[in-house]
Amino acid sequence: MTKSELHNFLTSSFELMVDPLEHGSGTTYFLQAGDWRPASTTRVVRVEYSQETVRQIRLCVSSDTNNSVFAAPPWRLPELSELVGDEVRRLSEHG
Repeated sequence: MTKSELHNFLTSSFELMVDPLEHGSGTTYFLQAGDWRPASTTRVVRVEYSQETVRQIRLCVSSDTNNSVFAAPPWRLPELSELVGDEVRRLSEHG
């Protein structure tokens, strides 16, 4: 799965948004407007990539300050749909 394919999937299937000011080798996807503050963050997933190659997908809601939770490759749409859907539900339950 390429960076573009994953981006299209996350933004169309879950209506996630990105922070337009974020630069570098990764993109953070938010539910609604981006909010980075720990107490009210809306981060759902963070995707690290090298050009068009996805390197890792971090599940932000399941992760905490000391531990990161990653989606294991290979990434397939049915599995990602379930994982991202779970993250969105967890975020909605805490919001």
